[in-house]
Amino acid sequence: MNKLLKALLVATILISSVAQAVVVRGSGTTALIGGDLTDPENNGNPEADVGYNASFRSSVEQGFGGGEYAFNVFDNQVGGGNDKWCCDGATVWVEANFGAKRYNLTKFTAASGNDAPERDADIWQIQGSNDGINYTSIFSYNNNGVSAWGGNRLQVLEYSKAGGDFSSNAAYSIFRYQATSVVGEGGMHQLNELEFFGTQVPEPGTLALSALGLIALVAGRRKKRA
Repeated sequence: MNKLLKALLVATILISSVAQAVVVRGSGTTALIGGDLTDPENNGNPEADVGYNASFRSSVEQGFGGGEYAFNVFDNQVGGGNDKWCCDGATVWVEANFGAKRYNLTKFTAASGNDAPERDADIWQIQGSNDGINYTSIFSYNNNGVSAWGGNRLQVLEYSKAGGDFSSNAAYSIFRYQATSVVGEGGMHQLNELEFFGTQVPEPGTLALSALGLIALVAGRRKKRA
């Protein structure tokens, strides 16, 4: 096999692996995974904003019921109307804060709205933070003029670390969706749903106390042997 054929083969394999990394779960509420970090018991009440394991914040339209508000991306519903977040400028964000708990993100889902694809973000990120001030990019989608969902409405996409969509090993107490551009020229943004999944890691203070306890235990055993 000559060098050109080998290069073409490698390129084909790489393209195929990238194309298969994102999982298309289907459309509608039944396509969600469920039991994510914000509502592991699936008992959240969006109309009353109770039953969630996180607090929420956004750049615009903070709230659930009463309109197509930002927190609707955490209501465990994929649909039109009050099930989605719509429609503000292209630069917007919404986040889930888990307080003292920190998680290493392993996967997340993002669902498209029911409106025109022109309102989908074409440049967006999933970011992590531990202070609500400084944010680190975990995942980035940057495809000017192209929606991640194409023309598919109410579609749930799953991105995972295991699938190679992102590689962050840091743990965060806050996960944010940040959009900075939409497909269409009108500048109106929409998003239907977000689910975050991850592995909880001990807080830094807990790790320090555990280390001190281990040191004290070893020192005590050595003293007895002496």
